[in-house]
Formats: sequence, structure tokens, C-alpha cells
Amino acid sequence: MKKILFFSLCLSLLVSVADAKRYVVTVQNDTRAPVNWDSFISRSGGSVVEHYDEVDAALLDLDETQAERMINNRMPGMTIEEDVEVKWILEKPSSVKDLHGLSNASLANKKNPAAPVPAASPAKSENRSSITDYFLPQGEYPWSVIRMDLNDLWKLTLGQNVNVAILDTGINYNHPDLKDNYAGGENFWKPGTPPLDDNGHGTHIAGTVAAVHNGFGVIGVAPKAKLYAVKVVGKKGTGNISAIVAGVNWAMKNNINIINLSLGSEKGFEAVNKAVQAAAAKNITVVCAAGNESAPVIYPAKLPETIAVSSLDSGDTFSYFSNFGPEIDFIAPGSIIYSTAKNGKYEFLDGTSMASPHIAGMAALAYSLGYRTPEQIRSALKASSVKIRGISAKQQGAGLPLGSRLAKYYQGKGH
Repeated sequence: MKKILFFSLCLSLLVSVADAKRYVVTVQNDTRAPVNWDSFISRSGGSVVEHYDEVDAALLDLDETQAERMINNRMPGMTIEEDVEVKWILEKPSSVKDLHGLSNASLANKKNPAAPVPAASPAKSENRSSITDYFLPQGEYPWSVIRMDLNDLWKLTLGQNVNVAILDTGINYNHPDLKDNYAGGENFWKPGTPPLDDNGHGTHIAGTVAAVHNGFGVIGVAPKAKLYAVKVVGKKGTGNISAIVAGVNWAMKNNINIINLSLGSEKGFEAVNKAVQAAAAKNITVVCAAGNESAPVIYPAKLPETIAVSSLDSGDTFSYFSNFGPEIDFIAPGSIIYSTAKNGKYEFLDGTSMASPHIAGMAALAYSLGYRTPEQIRSALKASSVKIRGISAKQQGAGLPLGSRLAKYYQGKGH
């Protein structure tokens, strides 16, 4: 009889565990006092898996009855969402092949990199006569970095003493163009393992933000900024809501100044939105990709607290794939962007995911100059932007920020 009762109890526990799901719960905390989550859920049951104190959120295990009870009895300002896995990354692989090994000799007829020039026609980059038109000598200056017109600004700052978190698929922190600027990170996709990139997306973004100036490969917009790999997405570009929230929470606790979020979804998840808003409220500038569906801006770029970035091609025309809308703050190069790859080499990618890190790099340079809050950085970049002819306000926002103009703004009335 005892054996039967024991077996029944075990079976009941197994069924209960099997029925349990994970939920991300956030609260509107106006007092800023720590939320006692264990006490908070005692009325509904369930258990706390993880606390995200900076975001006022938690990951809970709840069975169907407990979840229903919590939803029915939730407080004002509380959100409860199942911790689903989401396809966050929708980059568009470029048709241009990897050019690792391209000889410097083949680039010898290009102009001096000490004098960056805007990208020239033709409007459609694929019509260029030679793929080497994307480079200057040594292959270190992709067209996109040249287009940002950074030389005058680099005389003032290279982004030193600025911490930039790449919330993405991780970073190949052993890459020769990244290892000197890599400063650490965390893996929330597979906790307990290094935040090494198994996709390539995050490594490419990291190179655009802060690849070092070493005479080969590529150079980033802010080549002395510190890079942090916050792995929130797996090899296939998917990740749970909780991983994104955990990544933002980590950034808030680890002295991060700029977050790049080259990811998003058409649906806005409240937990992610609240996490991003909490980071912005703590004076972290959050730069986001607008999306690649030639459609309305996705979340979290849609949030007013973020800097939303659309994509420009090398002929100064709006990238055909780029999302657009009134939420767009700036436009930046996003078509056929050459940057660091997960295999230690280099590759081309297309997408607003590639445009966003150009602005994150500019934000890092602005931060290094003393513009510390998201609004100060946004204002400085707006004052430094040029409107691109033939592109609407909903496609480009304030326009393309240029380093030369930011330098003048800083040296004039801007500080």
C-alpha cells in the first residue's frame, strides 16, 4: 500500500513538472525598492527560476492553474508572458562572396585613407566595376566606414573608455580585429558557457562598432571602444524572451554605456520592451535595427526610448529591404557591409542589423566626448546629420550622422 501511495505521489509530481511552463513576469515598480518575488508569487504558487532585479522582472515556473490564478489576480502594471522562443535575427546574407585573402596589391590604386570620401555612384552597388571599390589601401576601410566621414572626429576620440554591449549571437573574441577590444560578457542562451559566436551575426556587428586599427582587415567606427559579448540568441537566430531580458539586466549591472540590439520582432513583447525602457532610464543608449521586411519598424526599435536605424546603400539610396516609419531616428550604411566573421576571417552581410552598429559606434564616440545620456547623444547625432537627397523622412529620420559634423558641433556650441 505504501509503495502504491509513493508511486502515485511521484507520478503526480512528474505530471506537475511536465505541465509547468516558464513565464516572464514584470511589474511597474515606482518605489525602486527590490521586489520580493518569493513572497509575491506565494499567493499563486509556482517557483522563481531567475530574478532580473534591474528590470523588476523574474522568470517563473508555473503550471496552468498557477498561471491562470496569477493572470486573474495580477496587480496594475504587471505583465505575464510565456517565455517563448522567438526568431529574433533576420539578416540578409549578401550575394557578394567572402574576400578574405584579397591582396593589398590589388588595392594600390585607391585613394589615401587619410582623406575619406563619400561613396560614389552608381546608385546600385552591384553595378560597380570592381569589388575593390569597396575598399581603400590595406583593405581596412570598408565603404561604410568611409561614408561616416570620421577622420576629424577620430582626432578627438577613438571611443576609448566607452563600454559597448553587443546583445546578439555572441562574438568571436579571438578574432585578430576584435581580441584587443574584447572586455568580457555573458551567455544567456546557454548559461555557464562562454559567449562565443556560433552564428556570425554578432561578430560582424562587433567589427563595425569597434574593430581595431591594425593595418589589415577592417576598422570599426569607434576603434578603441570596449566590446562586451552578451549572447542572447543561438546559432539559428532564435532566443527566448527571458534571454533578452537577462541580457539587458546584465548590461545595467555591468557599467555598459551603449547597447546594440540588431534584433527584433514584429510583435512587441512587454518584458523586452520594459527591459529596454529600464536601460534607457538608467542612461544607457540603446541602438536598434529597424528590420528588413520593407515594412513598419519592428520592436524594440519602435520604442521611443531607443535609437532606430534604417539602411543606406553605397550609392546613397534607401536599401530596398529596410523597414521605415515615423520611429526612424537615423539612417546608416547597411548594404554589402564588410566586417569580421566568426571563422576569424571577413564577410559581407546586408541588413539594418549592419546599419545599427554604425550608429552604435557613433554613439560611443559621442559618449567619449562627454554626451552621456541617451537624449544628449541623440541630440548630438541629430545636429551632426545630413539629409540624403531622395529619401523620405520616414526612411531616414534626421539623416546620416557624420563624424566631421560631430567634431564641429563638439568644438562649437555643442559642449
